[in-house]
Amino acid sequence: MQPQRLGPRAGMGPVCLGCSHRRRYSPIRNLISREKFDFHFKNLCYAKDRKDTFLCYEVTRKDCDSPNSLCHGVFKNKGNTHAEICFLYWFHDKVLKVLSLREEFKVTWYMSWSPCFECAEQVARFLATHHNLSLAIFSSRLYNIRDPKTGQGLCRLVQEGAQVAAMGLPEFEKCWKKFVDNDGQPFMPWKRLCTNFRYQNSKLQEILRPCFILGPSSSSPTLSDVCLTKGVPGMRFWVECSQMSLLREEVFYLQFHNSRKVQPVQHRCYYRRKPYLCYRLEQSNGQELLKGWLLSKKGKQHAEILFLEKIRSMELSQMRITCYLTWSPCPNCAWQLAAFQKDRPDLILHIYTSRLYFHWRRIFQKGLCSLWRSGIQVDVMDLPQFTDCWTNFVNPQRPFRPWKGLEKNSRHTQRRLRRIKESWGLQDLVNDFENLQLGPPMS
Repeated sequence: MQPQRLGPRAGMGPVCLGCSHRRRYSPIRNLISREKFDFHFKNLCYAKDRKDTFLCYEVTRKDCDSPNSLCHGVFKNKGNTHAEICFLYWFHDKVLKVLSLREEFKVTWYMSWSPCFECAEQVARFLATHHNLSLAIFSSRLYNIRDPKTGQGLCRLVQEGAQVAAMGLPEFEKCWKKFVDNDGQPFMPWKRLCTNFRYQNSKLQEILRPCFILGPSSSSPTLSDVCLTKGVPGMRFWVECSQMSLLREEVFYLQFHNSRKVQPVQHRCYYRRKPYLCYRLEQSNGQELLKGWLLSKKGKQHAEILFLEKIRSMELSQMRITCYLTWSPCPNCAWQLAAFQKDRPDLILHIYTSRLYFHWRRIFQKGLCSLWRSGIQVDVMDLPQFTDCWTNFVNPQRPFRPWKGLEKNSRHTQRRLRRIKESWGLQDLVNDFENLQLGPPMS
């Protein structure tokens, strides 16, 4: 799911639900039975006769490593009052009064249904008046997604800093351990749990994509809108404001996986690892001006060439460019990147690759050497780079979960790359470039 924002506590105004009403609600006293959990939390794509909403909550101090929660429990609908509203009334009346105004707290919800439009609006108002609280909402199923207002409500939550995500296997397991009368039995995933999660997650990403890319805004630009960004003196840089499509999570895990051999995927024993290129342009002060991703298609230009065409069409000056590649460049792409860098020494280009492409062939090694000699830094993606790539190009609201052997594979590829440098006598040159700021000082 997605992480939330926290901040100093603001004053409570009339928009605060808890301040404007005085209704008393309490969590249900008992843990959820296994039968109820299996019935109400099963993440079916089409669920019938599940009219109740269960809300499992946990309150913790933010930035606290302790696994112990301040309080936790379960709410469900009471009459015509939805579980989310019951929680807000109770939380305002029983919990907020004893929490320190100077501390920040995180509230996590595990819900059988995502909030409806009216509840989302009420929760968003609550967050807007209690800035020392952050909220993460994990939903097993999406409620009434055919209604555009439902999507508006979820986007409103994100705009107020809430994390909204679909429940995956880790969330179901945590919910089972903490809120279900499980008799000490481990959670046994039901059939198609992961498949249904991918469906729910993809639908949720479609709904929230405008929030991820453009953020809170009073007006949403159309696909044809463009904006002029003025950051560096004398620079004119046109950036398309159309929404960058995010990579699907399964695509990222398959294509950026840094294992030497292709890993089997469910019913397929083989899949083609394609050349993806994710790029981000930044000014010297860290301000991001543009980002996107490109894919090489069979029989057409490689992603690196498409990237160069895009960059050449812009009037850039004194810029940092970071690229994440699934495969290191082929010799032709490497030589063209090197030529571009020599023509534009004021641009700093840093390439991270997940895997090395035909690294044992001398012609491919020569291509890599041309990159280093031109001043382009070429490194292997490790956990920080995979995490950054995930946050910027896949799902900024859901934490990256490393696969088994990620760091071990990265170290192995780094050793290969180091041996290539040493065999061509470039180790000292590369070290000098890494300690040198290319181009004129950025100010």
